[in-house]
Amino acid sequence: MDQRIWLLWLHSEDGAVNRLMAQGVIAMQRGALEQALERFDEIVKRAPGFAEGWNKRATVLYMMGRHRDSVADVQHVLSLEPRHYGALSGLGMILVALGREEDALTWLQRALELNPYLDGVRRLADQIGERLKGKRT
Repeated sequence: MDQRIWLLWLHSEDGAVNRLMAQGVIAMQRGALEQALERFDEIVKRAPGFAEGWNKRATVLYMMGRHRDSVADVQHVLSLEPRHYGALSGLGMILVALGREEDALTWLQRALELNPYLDGVRRLADQIGERLKGKRT
């Protein structure tokens, strides 16, 4: 089921956007982050209502260490698709990187409510929960 959801999220009705998405994903996988960012920038200009363009750009910005820019893009994703558990978990990871673990845990738990099979997200949420519990006692 998860794979089918991602395939739906990745597909645009615009063939040019789909080609840019494929190019951006390949560039991201190769570590060519500037090239990937260029592709995703073009997608959000061409198709501002296409949530996955914003999500992929948020991911690249996160990988580049541009956390605040990434948060802004994730917020845009969630305004377009509030059930985007990839964006919700991504926001949690960004907040961890910013040292905001309590906030991060909230977003990670929201992602898990939508998709309880995100094992990596569950492990991270459990680790943060344990750390926070230790601080409170």
